[in-house]
Amino acid sequence: MDTVKTIRKRVVSLTTGLLTLLLIIWFMTPHQRIVAGVFLGLCVSLYNVLNLLWKMKPVKESAVYLKPGRYRGVGIIHRYLMVALAIIIAVKFPEWIDPRAIVAGLPVCYIFLYCTQFIQVIRSSS
Repeated sequence: MDTVKTIRKRVVSLTTGLLTLLLIIWFMTPHQRIVAGVFLGLCVSLYNVLNLLWKMKPVKESAVYLKPGRYRGVGIIHRYLMVALAIIIAVKFPEWIDPRAIVAGLPVCYIFLYCTQFIQVIRSSS
């Protein structure tokens, strides 16, 4: 199986499990605002990681087949704007979402991405 597909599948499954856990916590604790902020940050993080994985394939192909110096971008401004949109939503609805809690959810999928890549490199070397 393609390594990108494997990584994407693992990141999505880990994130789905964490989102399910956050949903359970949201129903069982009185800290709905904080959990909603982490949930929103995690959703944005998952979207950004999936978008990054999707954009990397054309970049890889253009680096291999085209002249040096002509590369496609990976959409970093788009990912920054998605984070800004999440913060704007949280600021617009502060009674439902804690804007500070979004920061806790943003790096989670990137951490999952690096961990799954690291595990895959270790498995392939041994």
